[in-house]
Amino acid sequence: MLKIKSSTNYVKSSKHSGITSILGYADVTMQEFLTESGTVSSDFVTQSHQLGHLLYWHKHGKTSIQVRQEKTLRWLLINNTLQSIVELNHPEHLLFPHLQVLDSLWQKYPPPQRVLELGLGAGAIRDYLHSVHQDCQVISVDNNPDIIHCYKRYFGGDHISEVNCNDAYKVLELENTTPFNWIILDLFSELDAPRFLYQHKFYTLLRNTLSEQGVLFINFIAEHESQLKQLEHLLIINFGKKPHIHHVPGYANYIIVIER
Repeated sequence: MLKIKSSTNYVKSSKHSGITSILGYADVTMQEFLTESGTVSSDFVTQSHQLGHLLYWHKHGKTSIQVRQEKTLRWLLINNTLQSIVELNHPEHLLFPHLQVLDSLWQKYPPPQRVLELGLGAGAIRDYLHSVHQDCQVISVDNNPDIIHCYKRYFGGDHISEVNCNDAYKVLELENTTPFNWIILDLFSELDAPRFLYQHKFYTLLRNTLSEQGVLFINFIAEHESQLKQLEHLLIINFGKKPHIHHVPGYANYIIVIER
């Protein structure tokens, strides 16, 4: 998930005002919502629930899920918050700024043979890894069956994809036989993050599930510096070293990296 910093104000230009129809708005602005670096802009992040064409909508309890598309771009929203976006014909293109930061960090390590992804979204990470590391086994975990359904139906995931509908904590308790080179944790959000994300034992399990010299990558969304300090403290206790913290400019996302 990508989240704009709440303290940052983004002003739409006058040609985006006075929207008369979602379709017309999308047609004239989609290209303008891509930055020079190839990522979606902050305007797209805030307005993605209005853009494109609605392919899927489902509401269960307080949670609503949408899939929208414009041309070859397709994206997933939960409660009107953008979770993931992919370019259908080019899974190797990472369109979120924080994913490009992640990719720049991935380049510093040997190609992984086995990756555990906690938090599926639209599958942008797993599809990217499969496109650039074709021999890599990527196991993705998400506890929401509707998210998994959307991935398999709308984002290219076939029915035999190694996607586990389960609680991340439970999976870590079970996955202790064959370690992972990388674990990618993307569960932090503004939508009632699980309590275990701030518990000591969870990070003990993460460390034990990594191979020797394995790497943990975390996409962390921090509204307050105290949250970042709390997570850093948990990692220092469990890994015995300070993590590397990379802020995504303009967003509330931090990419945190720590080696076993």
